[in-house]
Amino acid sequence: MTGRPREGWKIFGDGDEADNVPLWKVLAQFRSDDLDEGLSLNAAIINHAKPSPLRFYNLAFIISFVFGFLSIVFLIGILVSGHSTATDIFYYLTLASLAATIAPHLGRQAYQYGLKIPDAPLKLPHASDRLFDEVLGYLQKVDGPKAYYLSRFRKQRVPLKRRQFFGKLRYFLFSEHSKDRGMVMRYPTAMSLPADLYLHRDDVETMLAMSRPKRRGGPGRNTKYRYDDAIISLIGDPRLGTLDMTDRTAAISTVKDWLHKWLENNADESGDVPRRDQLTRYAEKICTHLEMIASAQRR
Repeated sequence: MTGRPREGWKIFGDGDEADNVPLWKVLAQFRSDDLDEGLSLNAAIINHAKPSPLRFYNLAFIISFVFGFLSIVFLIGILVSGHSTATDIFYYLTLASLAATIAPHLGRQAYQYGLKIPDAPLKLPHASDRLFDEVLGYLQKVDGPKAYYLSRFRKQRVPLKRRQFFGKLRYFLFSEHSKDRGMVMRYPTAMSLPADLYLHRDDVETMLAMSRPKRRGGPGRNTKYRYDDAIISLIGDPRLGTLDMTDRTAAISTVKDWLHKWLENNADESGDVPRRDQLTRYAEKICTHLEMIASAQRR
């Protein structure tokens, strides 16, 4: 990463919608702290891998469209021919056209995922990239973060199964452009993916924290940010008493928001503040302390 974390993390705003981070932004943030730079680098890798799958995708679409149109023509022929020898001919031509309409979609899915449910990521038909594979590694795990999309009408989160990320064209799921993502099938159905796929921002922060090498502390090493002051500012804060500690994840997220807000309001002249994921361990310690206090009070 480039050492300018605050710039890249402007993708996280406030409110519920800010919790839905598109996959293409997630990967761009892994690539670089500058979002535009990360997007450009990822797009170059996807565009390099795209020509062959794109030709196959366009050919499949043309074949399906042509035979789909013919099946409608033959169906009309059945209706106008009455009960005659031509009716049987139009009947078989309609069946053949329908089969030819569906075949390219089945062939495309078989190419991407094989003839059975894959138990492991399939071999890529193009050069691999370390960061693509690193992020995909999290999404492919049974207990990893769950990607999801928003249903078109009710705007509810619909989770994706991890095998969605086993296909040969899995890199295309990280494209900024919906046409690229549309080439990847929603396994195991024949429906193309919707506009965007998302991760919850807490999952993104956890992934980023896990991907960074831990730095060793030592004498003379100065802390860049005023973590201690931010924590002290919460001592006696009445908001701590309102936290619902039965939902630890939500409580940690709320404390991170409070710490981050204090650091923003008390930043130095550079305006530099830590990312929210850098506040996770401090928020966890605060919540653990609150849980211990609550447990002692119940005795």
